[in-house]
Amino acid sequence: MNRRKILLASGVTLSTVLAGCAGDEDDTANGDDPEPEDDDSDDTNGNGDDNGNGEEPEEDEPESDDDPNGDDVDDTDEDTDEEEDEAEDVDEPEPQTFSGSGAAVESGIDIVGNLTVVDAEHQGESNFQVSLVGDGEFDDNFVNEIGDYAGETADLIDAGEYMLDVEADGNWEVEIRQPRAASGDSLPQSLEDDRNRVLGAFEFDGTHVAEGSHSGESNFAVHVYAAEAQFGELVFNEIGQYEGETTFGFDGVGWVAVVADGDWSLELE
Repeated sequence: MNRRKILLASGVTLSTVLAGCAGDEDDTANGDDPEPEDDDSDDTNGNGDDNGNGEEPEEDEPESDDDPNGDDVDDTDEDTDEEEDEAEDVDEPEPQTFSGSGAAVESGIDIVGNLTVVDAEHQGESNFQVSLVGDGEFDDNFVNEIGDYAGETADLIDAGEYMLDVEADGNWEVEIRQPRAASGDSLPQSLEDDRNRVLGAFEFDGTHVAEGSHSGESNFAVHVYAAEAQFGELVFNEIGQYEGETTFGFDGVGWVAVVADGDWSLELE
C-alpha cells in the first residue's frame, strides 16, 4: 500500500516537470522572448569585446610638457633664469663729476639715499674740504685734508637734493658715485693701498675674520657698508701704526671703506 503511494507521488512529480518543459517550449514558439540575463553584454560589440578587436581600448594619456621633438621642457630652469635676470637688474645712478680751482659751490646734486662715495683730488698747499650740504641740520663731510690729496670716502646719507661745497686753494676734481649691485666677489679677499679707498662689491654671509695692518700716523678706520642701510659695520678704528685681527658680522652685498694716511693691507675671510 505504501509503495503505491510513493509511485503515485513520483508520477505526479514527473508529470509536473514535463509540463513545465512543455510550457517553456510553448512560450518560445509563441514569440515570447526570454528575459535577458543581468550581465554586461550591452557594453560589448559583436566580437565579445569593447572595441571589436578583442583588445581593451586605450585610455587618453595626460598632456605632458615635452616638446614635439621629445625633449623635456624645464619650466623651472626658465623661471630661475628670469629670477636671476631680475636680481641682476639693479639701477645705479650715473656718477656726477665736477671740477674747479679754489673754493666753489655746485648745486643740484641728486642723491637717491644711503651709500654715497666721493672720489676727490686736490693739488694745493692749504685746506681741502668736500661736503654735501642738504636741508638737514648738519653737513655731510667727506674730505678734510691739508695739501695734495687723492682718495675715496663713503658715507650713508639721506635722499634729496644737495649742494657740493668745496674749500680748496688749488685745482680739484670731485666725482660723486652711488654704487649699487645685486652680487659681488666672494671672500676671501686681499686688499691693500696707501690712501683712502672704497672697494667692492663683495659677498658677505655672516661672521668673518679681518686681519689688518697700517703704517701711517693718523686714523686707520675700516667700515663695511651695504648699498641701502642706516648704519655701517665698523671693523677697525685705530690710531697710528697697527697690526692685528678681529671678527665682524655682515650679511649680503657690501663695500669696504678704508681711511688711512699710510700703507695699509686687509685680509678678509
